[in-house]
Amino acid sequence: MVLDIVRTLRLPDSEFFAGTQRKTGIAIHHTVGGSAEASFRLWRRDQANGGRPAMVGTAYLIDHDGTVFEVFDPAAWAYQFGLRWTPSARLAFERRFIGIEIASEGALITYDGQLYCFDRISPRTRKPRDEAFDAERLYRGYRWFDRYEPAQLASLGTLVDELCRRFPIPRRYPQRPFDYYGDALASFEGVIGHAMVRPDKSDPAPDPRLWQILEERAALQPVAVTPPAHRRGPPALTSGQIETLFAQNLRRIDAMAVAAGSLVKALLMELERRGTYLRLDHPEPGAHAIGYELVQGDRKAVLRLAGALGFRAATASRLEVRHA
Repeated sequence: MVLDIVRTLRLPDSEFFAGTQRKTGIAIHHTVGGSAEASFRLWRRDQANGGRPAMVGTAYLIDHDGTVFEVFDPAAWAYQFGLRWTPSARLAFERRFIGIEIASEGALITYDGQLYCFDRISPRTRKPRDEAFDAERLYRGYRWFDRYEPAQLASLGTLVDELCRRFPIPRRYPQRPFDYYGDALASFEGVIGHAMVRPDKSDPAPDPRLWQILEERAALQPVAVTPPAHRRGPPALTSGQIETLFAQNLRRIDAMAVAAGSLVKALLMELERRGTYLRLDHPEPGAHAIGYELVQGDRKAVLRLAGALGFRAATASRLEVRHA
């Protein structure tokens, strides 16, 4: 397969770091958006403090039909990982990896038997099941993902093959591609996924077809990499603590208005899939609002999912449901 590289979506030099860097790795992402062009437009609008360009992007975008767009010279670089490592380690890692984004709606949420993209429940975000990939287990809080098109995977395999030949980049990847490795990959040379270095990310999707086609088309080989011995931050809740917290929250939900309590329970279940847990306050009998504290996880996920589920208001300490 001869790959036709399209250069109609190009970032200006002011929106990436031009110049030649030594490349020893390739990182695979997906966009969590619509088309490749939509993600490109988002990068053009993305700004850092003071209105300066954010310098965020990847060298390549692969559209749904398999079209490969070269956004900037792959020998250059832009921020693509969002790591919280030391500045020197983070910059060294960013500079030596070539980024590839697959156009995809990303992880999907479930509600009332339907699938929805962008963590938002509306007719416009509903996703047909025949366009979704079932991981058959939770992966980073999600079971369902937008399915990559065969043309996208074919283009990805050919592109990785060409980049490994051009730079050259070792034709290998961590043998457990759905694990989190963190800074154990700081010196790794080869092909990785974004989720391997970010525990809060789920791209690329946990679809074995992706890594199989990279073995077939780019001759990649799995190699053993030891995951980190521990993660930084507070210890995770034990299963017993989670069960106790859930039972306590159910008792407090039961005191609320029935419809309001059902929506709060749906929120808690969606958050649990993402490793986020709340401790609810005691509500007034029949209430449509309830206070809470974040016990573990992502506070932004609470506000985002509350909005998607249709809560009237959500703050850092309070949830309010519309009166039925």
